[in-house]
Amino acid sequence: MHPAAIVVGFFKQLRELLFPIILFVFFGSTGDGWFGVVYIGVMLLWFAGLIVVGILSWYRFYYWIEDGELRMEYGVFVRKRRFIPQERIQTLDTSEGIIQRIFGLVKVQVETAGGGAEAEASLTAVTKDEAMRLREALLYKKPEVQNDIDDLDESLETTEREPEEEPPKPVFTVSWKSLFIVGTTSGGIGVVLSAVIAFTSQFDQIVPYEDIIDRFGMVLQTSVFLIASIIFLVLFLSWLISIVMTMFKYGNFTVVKNKDELQISRGIIEKRQLTISLERIQAIRITQNLLRQPFGFATVYVESAGSSGGKEADFSTILFPLVKMSEVEAHLKEFVPAYELSQNIQPLPKRSLIRYLIRLGVPAILLSAPFAYFFQPYGYFAFLSVGIAMLLGYSQFKTAGWSLGPNGNENGEQLQLSYRHLSKNIVLVRKKRIQSFELRESFFQGKRKLYTVKASIKTGLGGKNFQVVDVDNEGGDQIYEWYSYEKKQGSVV
Repeated sequence: MHPAAIVVGFFKQLRELLFPIILFVFFGSTGDGWFGVVYIGVMLLWFAGLIVVGILSWYRFYYWIEDGELRMEYGVFVRKRRFIPQERIQTLDTSEGIIQRIFGLVKVQVETAGGGAEAEASLTAVTKDEAMRLREALLYKKPEVQNDIDDLDESLETTEREPEEEPPKPVFTVSWKSLFIVGTTSGGIGVVLSAVIAFTSQFDQIVPYEDIIDRFGMVLQTSVFLIASIIFLVLFLSWLISIVMTMFKYGNFTVVKNKDELQISRGIIEKRQLTISLERIQAIRITQNLLRQPFGFATVYVESAGSSGGKEADFSTILFPLVKMSEVEAHLKEFVPAYELSQNIQPLPKRSLIRYLIRLGVPAILLSAPFAYFFQPYGYFAFLSVGIAMLLGYSQFKTAGWSLGPNGNENGEQLQLSYRHLSKNIVLVRKKRIQSFELRESFFQGKRKLYTVKASIKTGLGGKNFQVVDVDNEGGDQIYEWYSYEKKQGSVV
């Protein structure tokens, strides 16, 4: 690889050892005399060791293509070899971090079928031309026999074919206004707030929290407005940080359909480019959280096999970060025409409603009763959670449903499932992509003639399940027959 891989490797090891380094710097000895000299010497040796390991790792790393395989040999003290057959390679994703962009390089991640959360192989610093050469050799290069056949066919042609103009490639971009809406309506504020709290809790020995509380304790006790203002300020700052992080992460978001591939690029500081083959798409998931649904916005995810790089929420890849729900059908037709959003949804039977209400309402009552008993009279406010739980249960009932085929008929090749936990989800999955289908019936479901319908697909992490609870028995049997039975044509065997 390029020598810049040494720098990348150094900072990677530094990041992995960041927490022990912080402990060593802030909480280690800072004494004078020889002990202080030893302390500084240990720190210098530590960083020098990281540099030496980075140089040796780069020097001992080789990769090449041979006999239809990507082969690698690496390891400083223990030599390892890895062979990745060309037919197992699904995509080669590239990204440009800060260091790569300084040297004009890219990072290449090799994704394989059945891969886990991490890429099968990673080349941290190669030139852009080398990345293109690897892509051509591992993804697009035909076998030599096929090349010979193609050359023979071309030699038999007596007339020259005029070059055909390629149709314009479909392109989807996200404006900065849309990215701002993505940031303001995402759940990232909770993650940022947790990080802020965790970060500040590590400095209790440096920041005199107790002195601050002692001095301002009386003010804090007498001023509810001050406490509310501090809480609001922390939440507001966390919200702003979440928006900024979202815009940096998804800035310049672009989706280009190139023949049978989707090329997704995004990022301002770290520029990433993902390639997803249309043949490897297992399902399409459309999600509307509680903030976006009232405004008619949705996020579209791709569930694919053998693509771990750039995975977002729930290990899925974002196809459209923000799009109007009314425009989803048109975008799917343009970029993933095999998947169509059906409007003919079969709802759940009315007898399922009571089960949805009980499923959330009873736990809320059991949790609220102790608060109401021990913290009277304010504890009675806990029963507000019962109303919220019942409202969520009703919303889950109204959202749940299913459909066969884009037109709602059983002759189609697509299953559509709708369900809600907190966010509303619509899943589109082709019949041939369903790895397994299950009808489950509990004792109480049997009394009401209901099923739980579950479809499983294959992803990079092994599999993913989608289910709708309390479907009518007739509907469940219809889906089961659609999936398990095919009419045989021709003579009887």
